Amino acid sequence: MAKSRTMRAALLGAALGLSMASAALAQAPASCDTTSALDKVVALNAIQNLMGRYSHLGQLRGEGTLSELFAMNTPGVSWRTPGGPVGIAQMKQRFDRPQEQLQPGVLRMHTMFTPVIEIAGDGQTAKGVWDSFGPEVGGPNDEGGWFQAKYGVDFVKENGVWKIWHLQVYPIFTTTYHKSITETARERLAKAEQPGGTPPPGVFRAPAGAPPMIMYPRPKSTWVYNGISVEQGPEIPEPYCHFDPNDVYISK
Repeated sequence: MAKSRTMRAALLGAALGLSMASAALAQAPASCDTTSALDKVVALNAIQNLMGRYSHLGQLRGEGTLSELFAMNTPGVSWRTPGGPVGIAQMKQRFDRPQEQLQPGVLRMHTMFTPVIEIAGDGQTAKGVWDSFGPEVGGPNDEGGWFQAKYGVDFVKENGVWKIWHLQVYPIFTTTYHKSITETARERLAKAEQPGGTPPPGVFRAPAGAPPMIMYPRPKSTWVYNGISVEQGPEIPEPYCHFDPNDVYISK
Protein backbone atom coordinates (compact mmCIF):
# COMPACT_ATOMS: atom_id res chain seq x y z
CA MET A 1 0.00 0.00 0.00
CA ALA A 2 2.78 2.45 0.90
CA LYS A 3 4.58 1.61 -2.34
CA SER A 4 1.37 2.27 -4.28
CA ARG A 5 0.91 5.68 -2.65
CA THR A 6 4.52 6.59 -3.39
CA MET A 7 4.07 5.61 -7.04
CA ARG A 8 0.87 7.70 -7.35
CA ALA A 9 2.61 10.70 -5.77
CA ALA A 10 5.54 10.36 -8.16
CA LEU A 11 3.22 10.16 -11.17
CA LEU A 12 1.24 13.19 -9.96
CA GLY A 13 4.46 15.16 -9.46
CA ALA A 14 5.69 14.23 -12.92
CA ALA A 15 2.38 15.22 -14.51
CA LEU A 16 2.40 18.55 -12.69
CA GLY A 17 5.98 19.19 -13.75
CA LEU A 18 5.18 18.45 -17.39
CA SER A 19 2.13 20.73 -17.24
CA MET A 20 4.20 23.60 -15.83
CA ALA A 21 6.96 22.95 -18.34
CA SER A 22 4.52 23.08 -21.24
CA ALA A 23 3.09 26.37 -19.99
CA ALA A 24 6.56 27.87 -19.56
CA LEU A 25 7.59 26.76 -23.05
CA ALA A 26 4.43 28.20 -24.60
CA GLN A 27 5.15 31.63 -23.10
CA ALA A 28 8.59 32.06 -24.65
CA PRO A 29 9.17 33.74 -28.03
CA ALA A 30 9.95 30.85 -30.38
CA SER A 31 12.42 32.93 -32.41
CA CYS A 32 14.94 33.25 -29.57
CA ASP A 33 14.05 30.56 -27.05
CA THR A 34 17.16 28.56 -26.16
CA THR A 35 16.05 27.49 -22.68
CA SER A 36 14.32 24.17 -22.11
CA ALA A 37 10.89 24.01 -20.54
CA LEU A 38 12.32 22.05 -17.61
CA ASP A 39 14.95 24.71 -16.95
CA LYS A 40 12.21 27.34 -16.98
CA VAL A 41 10.19 25.43 -14.41
CA VAL A 42 13.28 25.21 -12.20
CA ALA A 43 13.84 28.97 -12.68
CA LEU A 44 10.22 29.80 -11.80
CA ASN A 45 10.47 27.78 -8.60
CA ALA A 46 13.80 29.38 -7.66
CA ILE A 47 12.46 32.90 -8.24
CA GLN A 48 9.29 32.25 -6.24
CA ASN A 49 11.39 30.96 -3.34
CA LEU A 50 13.77 33.90 -3.69
CA MET A 51 10.96 36.42 -3.25
CA GLY A 52 9.48 34.33 -0.45
CA ARG A 53 12.81 34.49 1.37
CA TYR A 54 12.94 38.24 0.77
CA SER A 55 9.57 38.63 2.48
CA HIS A 56 10.23 36.27 5.39
CA LEU A 57 13.80 37.31 6.13
CA GLY A 58 12.94 41.01 6.12
CA GLN A 59 10.15 40.44 8.64
CA LEU A 60 11.79 37.92 10.94
CA ARG A 61 15.54 38.53 10.71
CA GLY A 62 15.88 42.16 9.64
CA GLU A 63 16.99 43.78 6.40
CA GLY A 64 20.65 43.14 7.18
CA THR A 65 20.06 39.48 6.27
CA LEU A 66 18.86 40.23 2.74
CA SER A 67 22.21 40.85 1.03
CA GLU A 68 22.53 37.17 0.05
CA LEU A 69 19.41 37.53 -2.10
CA PHE A 70 20.74 40.36 -4.26
CA ALA A 71 23.14 40.24 -7.22
CA MET A 72 25.85 42.03 -5.26
CA ASN A 73 28.48 41.38 -7.95
CA THR A 74 26.42 42.59 -10.90
CA PRO A 75 26.58 46.27 -12.00
CA GLY A 76 23.34 48.19 -11.58
CA VAL A 77 21.99 46.16 -8.67
CA SER A 78 19.35 48.25 -6.89
CA TRP A 79 16.86 48.11 -4.04
CA ARG A 80 14.32 50.91 -4.34
CA THR A 81 11.69 50.78 -1.59
CA PRO A 82 10.73 53.20 -3.25
CA GLY A 83 13.84 55.21 -2.48
CA GLY A 84 16.98 53.26 -1.83
CA PRO A 85 20.47 52.34 -2.95
CA VAL A 86 21.50 51.87 -6.57
CA GLY A 87 24.83 50.31 -7.46
CA ILE A 88 27.11 47.82 -5.75
CA ALA A 89 28.84 50.36 -3.50
CA GLN A 90 25.61 51.91 -2.19
CA MET A 91 24.03 48.50 -1.71
CA LYS A 92 26.97 47.27 0.39
CA GLN A 93 26.81 50.45 2.47
CA ARG A 94 23.08 49.93 3.12
CA PHE A 95 23.59 46.33 4.22
CA ASP A 96 26.56 47.25 6.40
CA ARG A 97 24.36 49.79 8.20
CA PRO A 98 20.74 48.58 7.96
CA GLN A 99 18.16 51.33 8.20
CA GLU A 100 15.50 49.07 9.72
CA GLN A 101 16.52 47.02 12.74
CA LEU A 102 14.24 44.52 14.43
CA GLN A 103 12.65 46.26 17.43
CA PRO A 104 9.93 45.24 19.91
CA GLY A 105 6.49 46.38 18.79
CA VAL A 106 7.44 46.91 15.14
CA LEU A 107 5.38 44.96 12.62
CA ARG A 108 5.83 45.27 8.86
CA MET A 109 4.41 42.39 6.85
CA HIS A 110 4.67 42.80 3.08
CA THR A 111 3.03 39.62 1.84
CA MET A 112 3.81 38.65 -1.78
CA PHE A 113 0.97 37.34 -3.96
CA THR A 114 -0.46 37.29 -7.54
CA PRO A 115 2.96 36.82 -9.19
CA VAL A 116 3.49 37.15 -12.94
CA ILE A 117 6.97 35.92 -13.93
CA GLU A 118 8.64 35.71 -17.33
CA ILE A 119 11.94 33.93 -17.96
CA ALA A 120 14.02 35.38 -20.81
CA GLY A 121 14.49 33.26 -23.90
CA ASP A 122 18.22 33.06 -23.19
CA GLY A 123 17.55 31.91 -19.60
CA GLN A 124 19.89 34.49 -18.06
CA THR A 125 17.38 37.02 -16.71
CA ALA A 126 13.74 37.15 -15.64
CA LYS A 127 11.11 39.74 -14.79
CA GLY A 128 8.26 39.59 -12.30
CA VAL A 129 5.59 41.63 -10.56
CA TRP A 130 3.82 40.97 -7.26
CA ASP A 131 1.08 42.57 -5.21
CA SER A 132 1.91 43.16 -1.57
CA PHE A 133 -0.40 43.96 1.33
CA GLY A 134 0.00 44.03 5.08
CA PRO A 135 0.16 45.95 8.35
CA GLU A 136 2.62 48.74 9.09
CA VAL A 137 3.27 49.38 12.79
CA GLY A 138 6.24 51.54 13.74
CA GLY A 139 6.36 50.62 17.42
CA PRO A 140 4.27 49.80 20.51
CA ASN A 141 2.88 53.37 20.68
CA ASP A 142 2.25 53.75 16.94
CA GLU A 143 -1.36 53.76 15.75
CA GLY A 144 -0.38 51.60 12.80
CA GLY A 145 -2.01 51.24 9.44
CA TRP A 146 -2.35 49.31 6.19
CA PHE A 147 0.08 49.30 3.30
CA GLN A 148 -0.56 48.16 -0.28
CA ALA A 149 2.08 48.14 -3.00
CA LYS A 150 3.26 46.42 -6.13
CA TYR A 151 6.74 45.02 -6.57
CA GLY A 152 8.51 45.08 -9.94
CA VAL A 153 11.67 42.98 -10.00
CA ASP A 154 14.38 42.12 -12.52
CA PHE A 155 16.33 38.94 -11.80
CA VAL A 156 19.70 37.79 -13.09
CA LYS A 157 21.68 34.57 -12.89
CA GLU A 158 24.86 35.33 -10.97
CA ASN A 159 27.36 32.45 -10.99
CA GLY A 160 24.51 30.13 -11.91
CA VAL A 161 22.24 31.24 -9.04
CA TRP A 162 19.13 33.40 -9.43
CA LYS A 163 19.44 36.74 -7.63
CA ILE A 164 17.45 39.98 -7.33
CA TRP A 165 18.95 42.54 -9.72
CA HIS A 166 16.58 45.52 -9.66
CA LEU A 167 13.80 45.72 -7.08
CA GLN A 168 11.35 48.60 -7.20
CA VAL A 169 8.42 49.11 -4.81
CA TYR A 170 5.42 50.98 -6.21
CA PRO A 171 3.27 52.18 -3.28
CA ILE A 172 -0.48 52.06 -3.99
CA PHE A 173 -1.92 53.33 -0.71
CA THR A 174 -1.31 53.69 3.01
CA THR A 175 -3.93 54.49 5.61
CA THR A 176 -4.32 54.25 9.36
CA TYR A 177 -6.50 51.50 10.80
CA HIS A 178 -9.44 53.75 11.67
CA LYS A 179 -9.64 55.61 8.33
CA SER A 180 -10.80 54.46 4.94
CA ILE A 181 -8.49 54.67 1.94
CA THR A 182 -10.62 57.40 0.35
CA GLU A 183 -10.72 59.47 3.55
CA THR A 184 -6.93 59.44 3.75
CA ALA A 185 -6.66 60.40 0.08
CA ARG A 186 -9.07 63.34 0.55
CA GLU A 187 -7.06 64.61 3.53
CA ARG A 188 -3.84 64.51 1.51
CA LEU A 189 -5.45 66.41 -1.35
CA ALA A 190 -6.84 69.02 1.07
CA LYS A 191 -3.37 69.61 2.51
CA ALA A 192 -1.95 69.92 -1.00
CA GLU A 193 -4.46 72.60 -1.90
CA GLN A 194 -3.46 74.81 1.03
CA PRO A 195 -0.99 77.66 0.36
CA GLY A 196 2.48 76.19 0.18
CA GLY A 197 1.07 72.67 0.29
CA THR A 198 2.98 69.85 -1.37
CA PRO A 199 0.97 67.62 -3.71
CA PRO A 200 0.77 64.04 -2.44
CA PRO A 201 2.44 61.23 -4.39
CA GLY A 202 0.57 60.47 -7.58
CA VAL A 203 -0.61 63.97 -8.47
CA PHE A 204 0.83 67.36 -9.30
CA ARG A 205 -0.66 70.80 -9.66
CA ALA A 206 -2.09 72.08 -12.90
CA PRO A 207 0.18 74.21 -15.10
CA ALA A 208 -0.17 77.98 -15.10
CA GLY A 209 -3.46 79.10 -16.63
CA ALA A 210 -5.30 75.83 -15.93
CA PRO A 211 -8.05 75.57 -13.27
CA PRO A 212 -6.17 75.58 -9.93
CA MET A 213 -8.07 72.70 -8.35
CA ILE A 214 -7.38 70.19 -11.14
CA MET A 215 -4.76 67.60 -10.30
CA TYR A 216 -3.05 65.51 -12.96
CA PRO A 217 -1.61 62.01 -12.54
CA ARG A 218 2.14 61.58 -12.35
CA PRO A 219 3.93 58.98 -14.49
CA LYS A 220 2.99 55.39 -13.76
CA SER A 221 6.15 54.73 -11.79
CA THR A 222 5.16 57.16 -9.03
CA TRP A 223 1.36 56.82 -9.00
CA VAL A 224 -0.31 56.50 -5.59
CA TYR A 225 -4.06 56.22 -4.98
CA ASN A 226 -5.51 59.73 -4.78
CA GLY A 227 -9.21 59.27 -5.51
CA ILE A 228 -9.15 61.38 -8.68
CA SER A 229 -7.18 59.39 -11.26
CA VAL A 230 -7.24 55.90 -12.75
CA GLU A 231 -5.12 53.23 -11.07
CA GLN A 232 -1.66 52.74 -12.57
CA GLY A 233 1.39 50.67 -11.81
CA PRO A 234 4.38 48.75 -13.19
CA GLU A 235 4.13 47.01 -16.53
CA ILE A 236 3.24 43.31 -16.39
CA PRO A 237 6.17 41.38 -17.90
CA GLU A 238 5.74 39.96 -21.38
CA PRO A 239 7.74 37.17 -23.05
CA TYR A 240 11.15 38.49 -24.15
CA CYS A 241 14.41 37.23 -25.61
CA HIS A 242 17.20 39.13 -23.86
CA PHE A 243 17.38 41.75 -21.14
CA ASP A 244 16.76 45.30 -22.38
CA PRO A 245 18.55 47.96 -20.27
CA ASN A 246 15.82 50.41 -21.27
CA ASP A 247 13.17 48.21 -19.67
CA VAL A 248 14.14 48.19 -16.00
CA TYR A 249 11.87 48.13 -12.95
CA ILE A 250 12.99 51.41 -11.45
CA SER A 251 11.35 54.79 -11.00
CA LYS A 252 12.57 57.29 -13.57
